[in-house]
Amino acid sequence: MMKQFLRKTMKNIATYVELVLSAFLVFVIAILIIKLVGQCFFDIWHDKLELEYYMEYAMSLAIGVEFVKMLCTHQPGTIIEVLLFATARQMIVEHLNVYETLVGIGAIAALFAIRKFLFCSFDEADHMICRGSQTVAH
Repeated sequence: MMKQFLRKTMKNIATYVELVLSAFLVFVIAILIIKLVGQCFFDIWHDKLELEYYMEYAMSLAIGVEFVKMLCTHQPGTIIEVLLFATARQMIVEHLNVYETLVGIGAIAALFAIRKFLFCSFDEADHMICRGSQTVAH
């Protein structure tokens, strides 16, 4: 009995820590977005606008948003989305050679294939209502 209570308490504490961490990350991402927009307007007026810097910064913020979604939803799909964004960011921002680009394309294709063919709806059984008189076929 005490063991179950401690497990439940630790799970609840971990959930709240994740929520606090997510809220902190959202706050930091919002501040960084404001900083990026302000810096963009400043650089436009002084003709120092570098597209690669802003693409790298914006993609990093998008990965951060996906990471927050992953912390909040606990679904396998969000992990794939974070990996897709991170791989795409690496390929877009960095100047990769042909071999590295092909490996990146293969990784993205593999992630899409995993998302399409290997994901099962594990939680459907939780939402099904069955009567005791129903057969398994139904």
